[in-house]
Amino acid sequence: MRFVTAVTLMLLATNLFAADADCNEDSTSALRPVIKVAQLASEELKCSNPKKLRGLCMYIGDMEKDPNPQGRFVYKYQRKILEAACVDVNKDDEATIAKKIARVWKENEDQLTCDNIQFDVVQGSIIKFAVSLKFDSFILDMAKWKVNLNKVDKFDDRTVLDYVEYQMERMKGKPSEIILKNYYRILKDAGAKHKREL
Repeated sequence: MRFVTAVTLMLLATNLFAADADCNEDSTSALRPVIKVAQLASEELKCSNPKKLRGLCMYIGDMEKDPNPQGRFVYKYQRKILEAACVDVNKDDEATIAKKIARVWKENEDQLTCDNIQFDVVQGSIIKFAVSLKFDSFILDMAKWKVNLNKVDKFDDRTVLDYVEYQMERMKGKPSEIILKNYYRILKDAGAKHKREL
């Protein structure tokens, strides 16, 4: 959609400059900024490197720290997701980072699953895996980046919110229940829904 908008803007600008007979400036140089915007929009759409998402379950399972952290991004999973989304942490603001990651996540969410002996869902959502491990940073990032939280896994026929609710019932009266209630609130505020609400 952004590419179509950029091309439309480029064509409109071309028509405007061509229609202006009093314009003394060379039309090619006058169009350079518009062409640059169209090229950047096109590059942004093409930029995605799903291969960088390989091994994500392992990094989440180990809660592995990044040996070369970048600002607030201290975990290896963050680096992998940022690289997959072609995020430039020095140039992109938080809204742009979230937008890029949400797009790459949506494009690849069928592959963003985990099978692990620590996890009770076969090929379950990587977000559910993080919930089962009580990996706070990952849950907070997913909420902040506004990734799709409403995918229903085939194995358990649940969304992430359904899974958190199920775990809350299992952990009733235990210290984990408080953590899970917090996850429920964070995910709900970020747009997570129960399957029955979809």
